[in-house]
Amino acid sequence: MSEVLIRWASIDDFLAIAELDRVSWKHNRNSEFIPDGEHVWRHWIEHAYVCVAAENKKIIGAALSFPSTAPNIHFIHKILIAADYRGVGIGKKLMNKLCDKFDEHRIAAHLTTDTNNNTMQCLAEKMGFSEKELIYGYYRENEDRWVYTRRPC
Repeated sequence: MSEVLIRWASIDDFLAIAELDRVSWKHNRNSEFIPDGEHVWRHWIEHAYVCVAAENKKIIGAALSFPSTAPNIHFIHKILIAADYRGVGIGKKLMNKLCDKFDEHRIAAHLTTDTNNNTMQCLAEKMGFSEKELIYGYYRENEDRWVYTRRPC
């Protein structure tokens, strides 16, 4: 693996991020539901925090957060890593980029994760998401989620 660059996304990245989202979603426990498409990724890049991991200009990871209706709270909606690049710390680097921005602006953050996603649970806890609540039936009756909160440092 050559050097991976972590940077803020640009408009030129939205199609590659949307494709990564489609491919990554196939491995989700509830993959029959629709992932986000090009339209929303285009808008998120302009109006939210989206950072990417790139290797030789190829997008291999992305992370997204957007403001909530509550003041000074962002919601981390997605962290995507291409299958061949998982387990080598790219998710942590993307999360660091977001958390640095949250701390800079004194923003708290929320995220949810599947109860089976031990990797994301461990990452959230390592990144300072110290408040944790299990919500049963978060989406549907059989889709429970952990909800994590991180306060700014």
